[in-house]
Amino acid sequence: MQSRAVDTRVTLQVAEGVPVGTLVGAIPTQPGFTYRFNEAPREFSLDARSGAIRTAAELDREALRSDRYDLVVLSSQPTYPIEVRISVLDVNDNAPAFPEPSIAVSFSESAAPGTRLLLDAASDADAGANGVSDDYRIVAGNRDDKFRLVVTESPAAAGELPYTYLHLETTARLDREQVACYQLNVSARDGGQPPRFGFLLVNVTVLDVNDNPPIFDHSDYTVSLNESAPPGTHVLQVTATDSDVGDNARIAYYLSDGERQFAVDAETGDITTAEPLDCPQQSCASARPGGLGGCPKSCVFTVFARDHGSPRQDGRTYVTVNLLDANDHDPVIKFRYFPSTSGFATVDENAANGSVVAAVSVVDQDEGPNGETTVEIRAGNELGHFRLDCTPSFDIVRVHGVLDREQVNKYNLTVVAADRGSPPRTATAFLIVHVNDVNDHEPVFAKSEYSAVLSELAPAGSYVASIAAADEDSGVNARIYYAFVSGNERGWFAIDEDSGLVTTRAPLDREAQDTAELRVSARDGGPNPKWAYTQLKVAILDENDERPRFSQERIEVSLPESAPAGTLVAMLTAEDADQGTNGSVAYELPRPADYPGAFSLDALTGQLTTRRALDREHATVVLSVLDENDNSPAFYPAHYFAAVPHHLPAGATVLQVSASDRDEGANAELRFALEAGDAALFADAGGGDDAGGGGGPVWRLRVSARDGGGRRADPDATVELVASARLAALEFDSAAGYHFEVAEDDGSEAAAAAAAGGRVVGRVRVARAHQAGAGAAVTYAVVAGDPEGSFAVDAASGVLSTRGPLDRERVARYSLRVLARAGLAAGEAVVNVTVLDLNDNAPEFPGAPAEVRLAENAAVGQEVCLCRARDRDAAANSRLAYSLARDPDGQFGVGAASGVVYLRRPVRAPPGAALSVEVVATDGGQPPRTARHALSVLVVDVNDHTPVFDHTSYETSLLESTPVNERFFALAASDADLGANGQVRYAISEGDAAGRFGVFPDGWLYVRSALDREQRDYYSLLVTATDGGDPPRSSQVPVTVHVVDENDNAPQFANATFEFRVRENEPPDSFVGKLSASDRDVGRNAELTFALSGGADQRDFTVDPKNGFVKTLHVFDREQLVRDTGQSYVVLEATVTDNGAPPLADRVKVYVHVADENDNAPRFLRTPYRVQVSEAAGVGTQVFRVFTADADEGANGQVWYSLAGGNEEGRFAVDAATGVVTVAAPLDRERAPAYRLLVEARDAAPDAARRLSATAELAVDVLDENDNAPRFTAPLLPRVSVAETTPVGTELARFAAADADAGVNAEVSFSLAGGNRRDAFGVDAATGALYLHRPLDYEELAAYALNVTAADGGNPRLATTLLFRVDVEDSNDNPPAFPNTAIVRQIREGIPQRTPIVTVAAEDPDSGANGEVEYRIGAQEPPGPAHFGIDPATGVIHTLLPVDREAVDTFRLTVVATDRARPESARLSAEKLVTVIVEDVNDNAPQFVSMNAAVLPAAARLPPGDDVLVAVVRARDLDSGTNGLVTYDLVSAEPAAGGDHFRLDRNSGALTVRRGAALPEPRYHLAVKASDEAVQAERKSSDAYLTVLAAPPAGPGAGAGAPRFEPAADAAGSVYENEPAGTSVLRVRAAVPGAPAAALEYYVTNVTWAGGARRQADRLFDVDARLGVLSTAAPLDREAGPPHYLVSVVAVVVCESRLLPSTKMSNVRGNTCGGGPQPPMSGAGGRRPAAAARPRPAGHRDAASAAAAKASASASPRLACGPHRRHSQR
Repeated sequence: MQSRAVDTRVTLQVAEGVPVGTLVGAIPTQPGFTYRFNEAPREFSLDARSGAIRTAAELDREALRSDRYDLVVLSSQPTYPIEVRISVLDVNDNAPAFPEPSIAVSFSESAAPGTRLLLDAASDADAGANGVSDDYRIVAGNRDDKFRLVVTESPAAAGELPYTYLHLETTARLDREQVACYQLNVSARDGGQPPRFGFLLVNVTVLDVNDNPPIFDHSDYTVSLNESAPPGTHVLQVTATDSDVGDNARIAYYLSDGERQFAVDAETGDITTAEPLDCPQQSCASARPGGLGGCPKSCVFTVFARDHGSPRQDGRTYVTVNLLDANDHDPVIKFRYFPSTSGFATVDENAANGSVVAAVSVVDQDEGPNGETTVEIRAGNELGHFRLDCTPSFDIVRVHGVLDREQVNKYNLTVVAADRGSPPRTATAFLIVHVNDVNDHEPVFAKSEYSAVLSELAPAGSYVASIAAADEDSGVNARIYYAFVSGNERGWFAIDEDSGLVTTRAPLDREAQDTAELRVSARDGGPNPKWAYTQLKVAILDENDERPRFSQERIEVSLPESAPAGTLVAMLTAEDADQGTNGSVAYELPRPADYPGAFSLDALTGQLTTRRALDREHATVVLSVLDENDNSPAFYPAHYFAAVPHHLPAGATVLQVSASDRDEGANAELRFALEAGDAALFADAGGGDDAGGGGGPVWRLRVSARDGGGRRADPDATVELVASARLAALEFDSAAGYHFEVAEDDGSEAAAAAAAGGRVVGRVRVARAHQAGAGAAVTYAVVAGDPEGSFAVDAASGVLSTRGPLDRERVARYSLRVLARAGLAAGEAVVNVTVLDLNDNAPEFPGAPAEVRLAENAAVGQEVCLCRARDRDAAANSRLAYSLARDPDGQFGVGAASGVVYLRRPVRAPPGAALSVEVVATDGGQPPRTARHALSVLVVDVNDHTPVFDHTSYETSLLESTPVNERFFALAASDADLGANGQVRYAISEGDAAGRFGVFPDGWLYVRSALDREQRDYYSLLVTATDGGDPPRSSQVPVTVHVVDENDNAPQFANATFEFRVRENEPPDSFVGKLSASDRDVGRNAELTFALSGGADQRDFTVDPKNGFVKTLHVFDREQLVRDTGQSYVVLEATVTDNGAPPLADRVKVYVHVADENDNAPRFLRTPYRVQVSEAAGVGTQVFRVFTADADEGANGQVWYSLAGGNEEGRFAVDAATGVVTVAAPLDRERAPAYRLLVEARDAAPDAARRLSATAELAVDVLDENDNAPRFTAPLLPRVSVAETTPVGTELARFAAADADAGVNAEVSFSLAGGNRRDAFGVDAATGALYLHRPLDYEELAAYALNVTAADGGNPRLATTLLFRVDVEDSNDNPPAFPNTAIVRQIREGIPQRTPIVTVAAEDPDSGANGEVEYRIGAQEPPGPAHFGIDPATGVIHTLLPVDREAVDTFRLTVVATDRARPESARLSAEKLVTVIVEDVNDNAPQFVSMNAAVLPAAARLPPGDDVLVAVVRARDLDSGTNGLVTYDLVSAEPAAGGDHFRLDRNSGALTVRRGAALPEPRYHLAVKASDEAVQAERKSSDAYLTVLAAPPAGPGAGAGAPRFEPAADAAGSVYENEPAGTSVLRVRAAVPGAPAAALEYYVTNVTWAGGARRQADRLFDVDARLGVLSTAAPLDREAGPPHYLVSVVAVVVCESRLLPSTKMSNVRGNTCGGGPQPPMSGAGGRRPAAAARPRPAGHRDAASAAAAKASASASPRLACGPHRRHSQR
């Protein structure tokens, strides 16, 4: 390498902690040089002149990275380096320090003297003797000197110091019971003077050893206990204590193997009973006090206390339990009945007072007062009908009072027996007593008198009345038989012997007897029967069954024809045997065909008179009596239905019945009567109105009608009154109303006569007549719209006709309201009648019949009638054509010419129907006139129809309590035939074999014998309806009768008492039992509701009111119930009530036994169990006894034990009865150190499937004899890698060691026995966790070989050592490090490129890529092009560019060394300053920088004596040293004589003129040479020419002819910096006054800095000698120089003839400034060339320079500085 290192080195020392400013030392210096640090450190300062180094900060050696500093000091020019090393000396300013201020350790109290424990040693940051020594002491807390400190050293590795280990060692045996812990204060002293101390507090815990047995508080215990105490009863608590601690003091209690009656809680010492007690009886000498007799019973057993130490130690005590007698048996009640074979008690209701009912016996197994009992009847005898008589052996229940079965037929006596114990125990039983019946009651009729109303036309078998009687007895004593005693002499009536139904037996005849009084008897069926009697009155209603009869069949009267009008012709008389209206006679004269209007007959009196004069002189007139009263009144309709509002007031009209009689006069006057029904509620108002009040749901009445002749309508009208909601509406066949037309009357007599008879206008009809009900006819009436009575409507047919003459001109239109009624239904229709206008007489039908009869089976074509009309008009108007205007269904036809009406189609109308046919006769007039004739065709019945029921089947229901003989349903069968053909009779043909039902002639079904739904709840009857035709026709219909239940049966419990069992501990709402009760009724009557008596006070049970499920309200505890009540059952009273009206109920006693159903599994006490047994224990050795408690009783509470798991090898056995676990085979703890035995306790419930069990784990730890050393089990690999940056305290590995032993023998503690260099690691003695104790440094130590020891706690202790390797993984925690020595290299300039100059090397202690270093140059000073490069791998620095010392003489290179860690962000780096000093080579010749012209001073100004300084010649050499030292020589002069006049100083370059030298020439040209002082072979030089101008002569007129500058003032110009040499600045002009053509030359004589100092500048400007153009001589640098320069320019007159300058001249000064952009200069940072900064000899700017400046100080133009050049852009 072409470089060399530093030659001078200095070593200094300074102690740490000295004050700031302390002198460290000084470096050797040379005069005239100044010094500086190459890199100024923060800790030191350097005096630049003296070289003294002092501290700049207080030093702390322990905080420093290194205890020495390597510095470089550089001198001024010429630069040379000095290396300085300063070592920092240690001072004892740090005390020893332990890793922790306090630690906790432990020793077993059984530890032998000399047992050691490793402690952490102390460390000291000081070095050398100031560091820690092995001086450790226990300064406090070492009570009885039980401990001491031992220091050992580990063998030292090569190149390392030995490591010190500190141990705490016992000096004597420890006793935890005396001193449980120690606090030792350990001190560490260093070797400094004075010494410093560090302290460690060691807390020593003495571990317990099981060396003390448990001790009971008492040596024996005595307690008394009730002999009936159930299992689990607490007896007492024993307590033992152990002076040891932990498991050694944890005590478990147990009993001896043979003890089964008692159990002890292993943890608490609580002793409880394990089974019912049975203790042996002691000698009578220890009889109990108090005179109670008997010898005491007691149990004695031993209780052991065992600790959990190893080996285990036991203590014992004795417990005596004395038993106390208890009342533990309930009385037992038994009944004896008479006779003994009976299952219940019975007594006759007439039994005498004192009669025996039953015997009661009580047995109690207790003795003494506990077995003495008393008996009482506690409930059920509230009436006092029974008493209890006591005897020595039993008690007798007797009758006490008068019994009455009809009041109380059964008694339920609650019998309670109680003993005399304290508290007493009781028993309850129920005695049921049934009372037998005696026939002591006679029958009683429901009414004292019965009445009935009956039509005389009632057919045989009709219902008359129902007689009913009751008997309070029972059985045969209550059966009743009925009979007629008197009043039935005619044999019209019959009575059913069993039911009392009275019916008609033969046809009745009111006219023969209108009232029947029947006496009826009732007899019971007892052996001595009892009788009762009642009266039945039957009123027979009249029917219009008699015709009126005239007193004379034929009367002949003669009258003169002159007899005036009103002459009496005859007095007619007739009689009728019927009553009322049926017997009243009305007279009527039929319309005479031959004598119209001739006679008049009074309807009431029967007087026949004339109405006008007669035409004959005399005549014999035969008068036919019209009415023979041969027709009975007839109801139409025959059945009525009406709605009756509830609470109708008395007297209010309910409805009106209507009847008609085809007779006339009195024979047609009708009287109505209420024949049957509730006469007290309804009455006949006389006009057919039924009125009454009340609130019955349905009333059925029978109303009769009699005409004036006494004839009675047959049948009577039946009236059924129902609620208002049942009323129905009738609708007409024309929903929009009717519209008819009728011709007007023209007033003629014929028309008036026709009008009087009425003309049919039309017919209204109900479209849905069936809504009125079966058998009910629709009646019509005009109720509005006809105030004059012009129209009439046929009430039955609905045919509307006129009632008088119509005059269309008076009334053209009638709007009539027609009312239709049918039973419960009614409706209205509007009938509009239009009167047609006739201008003439219309045809008339004078003799046409209005009604004809037609058989319903008439043949087609049969003539019906002849309807011939006549028209009084003549000619064509009298010719008539006949047609039918109304022809229902087109059934009829009429001969157009004859007027014969005939049948065109078969008759479709039902029999009895009236077909309205209207025959129209039309005349031939124009307009034609017509006449209409209404013909009513009555369809005559033929027995061609079978009776038809209104339903295809019937279904009804009735209560089973419906009285016998009561009617309950009406059948309706209709026969389309009329008369006898349509009369229907009914009979039950099938389905009533038992004779429960009958049917009356009117179709009403009735109850024939008593119903019992419980026997049969429905009947399917077949009813036959037969008409009266010959032969008769019949039909059948099924009738289903459902018998509806009546609440006639009280509910009955299935048992006399109920006994339920409920398991204890069942949750609330648990099912207990079901109360079973039955009710023979159904539906609501059989809906049973169960309840428990007691109401809110009954808080134990609840019963579901619907299903009778008894459930609990809370959890029951059988044992608690026995303790509270003395019995294990609860007595309840239950009731069951049906939902009938009124409800019926039954009561019963319920016993709920809270029974043990094995609902408690055996319960282990104080689980889980843990026990220890030595592996040396022999077979049969008791290990442990498990205890259980079972709350159940009997076999359910007996517990058997077995091993259910964990004993696969059969090492253990358990006694099935006692629960004692013993060793069954030799144990080997090393083979199986512990067992987890699963002990199963199972009760002995009889049902093996329901046995309950529990399991408990018995942990058996087999104790070892410490014959096995610990064995490492983890980690699996004996090495671990740890990053060196791992924080202190980090767990690195966790050691696990298994010791086949147990207890303390298996308690493994871990320690580091060796290899723990520098105490880098620690291990937790208990957990085995290996952790980092001190920071790791891979660079210091890359691996550790640790000896890890696992030692058990046995005595003697056994240990195993594991060699565990810890590899320290390198982390990039160390940056590359350069040597502290400064790097300074000197090179010669001009050396070739790529020349190596120095190698820098950084070391990185890391490994791998972390320790691989690569280099780069991070910075270069001065900045600029990179002159140097570095090899990134080797660190060799080489040149990149030519090195020119004149440009840069010193380079400061910052070398960066970076490691190659990954990722790049983790890389670390370091920097090192490399100083490169460039040594000079003489590669530069001197360069002249002074002016090339000078002016000699005027003679007058020359100083006398000395040489006169003309100018200073200056040349600059950029080299340094002798290479840059310049000398000057005056080579030649022109003219040559000038060489004698001038003298040039070799060293300073001062040009002087000799004193007194004559200078005749105006100018001189001198050749000057400048040479450096290099060695001769390398010396360089340069030449220059200097023009010396003579100054003009002084004196007056000296300036004449001298040139003058224009203008006279200073000129100014500007130029940009960095412009190239030769750049024009300005032009100066001068002229000679008076000789403008004189030639002039210009010279620059001086350049100075503008401003105050007027500093001399180099020759930076030239001037063109001829033109005067001032230009730059070198590039200007504004930043390196001033902004303004003063340039002195001299103008000289040149003599052209001789080409010599004139002796006259003028001096002109000009100013110049530099500006513009600064170009880059050689070297970085714009530094000026080194040559410019080279020191000059003192006094370089001397008087010569000042003279030159003064010589040019005449008025001169100033050149002003211009602005920077700016480039414009377009």
